[in-house]
Amino acid sequence: MSTIGHIGNEKYVSFTSVKRNGDAVSLPVWIVQLSANEVGFTTEGNAWKVQRVRANAQVSLQPCDFRGRVLEGSSTVHGTARVATPQENPQELAAVEKAVKKKYGIVAGFVNLSSFLKSVFRRKKSNDAAIIVRLSL
Repeated sequence: MSTIGHIGNEKYVSFTSVKRNGDAVSLPVWIVQLSANEVGFTTEGNAWKVQRVRANAQVSLQPCDFRGRVLEGSSTVHGTARVATPQENPQELAAVEKAVKKKYGIVAGFVNLSSFLKSVFRRKKSNDAAIIVRLSL
């Protein structure tokens, strides 16, 4: 069973944010521990979850598998999220990217390459971003 202090040790968590209309949206994400009460993950700067966090910072995290199926018996952790981009908080973005690379290794490199190739073929500029969650105690 995961607790607040250990959610960052999970391989995947179900990240739940809220749409403007109040509907909750859950997606599986990688997670890294940044400090005793903060975790984070990287994402595309134009991802819907980034927009939802900007509109409503209240989020929840729960251990899950890579498909987003919540692990039986696991606990939900709540927190307040913020977005880090190259334009706003580049140091925080770099710290999350470094932690992801350290935890997930070569797999993180393949994901980054895939994101880069998508942006090239779609001819859309997609800035990197990180979502950082301060966990509620």
